[in-house]
Amino acid sequence: MKFVKPLIALAVLVGLFLLSKTAFAIVLALLLALVALAVWVKGGSQPADASIPKSLDGPAFRTYESTGSGSPLRLRHFISQPEEINVSSSLIMGTHEVICVTAQPTKFAAERLADMIEETGLKLTYVYLDHAHLDHSQGAAVLIKRFPDAKFVGAPNVVALQHLRMEADDKMARARYGDNAAVPSVPFEALDAGKLMLEGHEIQLWHDQFGDVGIGEPDEPHTVIYIPDLKALLPTDICYWQGHIMMGGSTPDSRARWKQQIREWMQMDLNVVIPGHVVRAESPSMTAQGVLEFSLDYIDAYEDVLDSSATSDEVIARMQDLYPDLGHVSALHIGTFILFGETHRLLFNNRIEKIFGLLPAGLRRSLDHKMFASRKAAANF
Repeated sequence: MKFVKPLIALAVLVGLFLLSKTAFAIVLALLLALVALAVWVKGGSQPADASIPKSLDGPAFRTYESTGSGSPLRLRHFISQPEEINVSSSLIMGTHEVICVTAQPTKFAAERLADMIEETGLKLTYVYLDHAHLDHSQGAAVLIKRFPDAKFVGAPNVVALQHLRMEADDKMARARYGDNAAVPSVPFEALDAGKLMLEGHEIQLWHDQFGDVGIGEPDEPHTVIYIPDLKALLPTDICYWQGHIMMGGSTPDSRARWKQQIREWMQMDLNVVIPGHVVRAESPSMTAQGVLEFSLDYIDAYEDVLDSSATSDEVIARMQDLYPDLGHVSALHIGTFILFGETHRLLFNNRIEKIFGLLPAGLRRSLDHKMFASRKAAANF
């Protein structure tokens, strides 16, 4: 079947050549021009090998232990490099078993995470998916080879979205990461439960929380994990540390709920908060209340800037003025482009931007709207 279209095209060209050599020459010239344009446009995209760190910099990974409960549970925080968009993974460790939360975005990051799991000497029982974004799920392709007996699970509505998006996620991962893409996607299994048990100790699962969305719906589900023995909260991409937060797809109502969750957590007695993205160099300064306050203040600031700015570039420039030292700048760009409906800019291809810049504003908005509607329809039920 894959040869049908090329054969039809070849037959058309042969027919044109037999009917009219002039028409054949014109069509052939147009085809060559389109191929040349496609090659030129592709050359303006970001190189796929940019996702591979040049060096593994940063402080040692932190391990948190129980303070007073006598519980054997421990928590180790793995953070990928800036090129791998600073993704957090958490290892919840008992005496004999370990649970991994978040599988990392790339092959190289997931291999290093797998090495850390092996170094614990513990049996990996679960890999838990807290929300259906590829930067938290793709690494499962590596982990399942290293730990074939582990169960890869998530809340039913999170898993349903992950299954829906797998084909598109794999395509995006290959385009974004090249040989470093962790593909094909592993289909996580639905686990309809409010808790996990680790050697008799309860790990609570708080479902349907509000956080970063991207191309999804404003109420896209996130699962927050709470470990009572450690007074530890794993709020996934609802919280960040010293990096720009991805605000795309959110609405005033969803942001209000998002912030209310954080305010409620600020009233809890927490020793540890592990955000979804952490600038690794800044991880030694991370505290439970600090993470919550940073995240809440950032969302407030972004809303103020968004409400008083006319363009996406103005939002980005003003947020960088407010937070000149923050990492994870790609999240600021992606989220803002989504909120302004500038779908072509999500390709991060400077030559496509040049082409769009030459189009009339109405046509540019129409094309952006159609592309966004198509992508959103494919990513949501």
